[in-house]
Amino acid sequence: MRILFALTLLLSLSVSQAQEKTVTVGLIGDSTVAEQSGWGPAFADRFASRATIINYAKNGATLQALSKKLDDLVLLNPDYVLIQFGHNDQKRYDTTVYSDHLRSYVKRIKKAGGKAVIVSSVTRRSFDADGKIVSNLVKNEKYSYRATLTDYANAAEAVAEELELPFIDLHRASIAHHNKIGRDESMSYNFKEGDKTHFNKKGAEAIAEVILEELKTAVPELATCLKAAVPAKQGAGSIESESARIGRVPGENAD
Repeated sequence: MRILFALTLLLSLSVSQAQEKTVTVGLIGDSTVAEQSGWGPAFADRFASRATIINYAKNGATLQALSKKLDDLVLLNPDYVLIQFGHNDQKRYDTTVYSDHLRSYVKRIKKAGGKAVIVSSVTRRSFDADGKIVSNLVKNEKYSYRATLTDYANAAEAVAEELELPFIDLHRASIAHHNKIGRDESMSYNFKEGDKTHFNKKGAEAIAEVILEELKTAVPELATCLKAAVPAKQGAGSIESESARIGRVPGENAD
């Protein structure tokens, strides 16, 4: 009986120590993740003190442009690195080049002892006449998109499947979220008037919540580091894991 009690106590202590283990999470991506107008800060705020979130996302960044910053990030030995690119990549190279860069990121993260988590790009908040998120190929004097953001989300998913990595389908989950709450509520997320890509505090918090719901399935061990859930704000609707229940969508537009 005493031996059984001792074993039970030892197991309990081991579980407690595992639960209290410190974790470092790196974020790397474009402006939709970055400190000024991305979901990164709101995401970080949802973690308990034993988790350290390092945000290396940068406004205007592509996978190619931020490659050296990734090298700096992995020197900090993060346990996990969430990778979300696409908004600017689609203006500069096709999905084949995008996928090659993504594989390079994963290889370097693994070599440093970390675990890569691929995140598809959050949608832009542009709606059609029926009140649904749409996808367009923008071509103007400033730039010409190589493919829709949905095409890059599909490429990100394919790389995650190929390399057997955790995948957070933020693209489709955010499309479902905005289709659910509607155009008017979605516009209340804008960083500034007319900006349907970046987030104010309210928008960042809502998108971070969408990500965290997906995280519980994609990386359940990391979800144990979260603070207690906060009640959903009135008018925002309940947030649930969307990507598992929605099918392929036509895509997501660019401003």
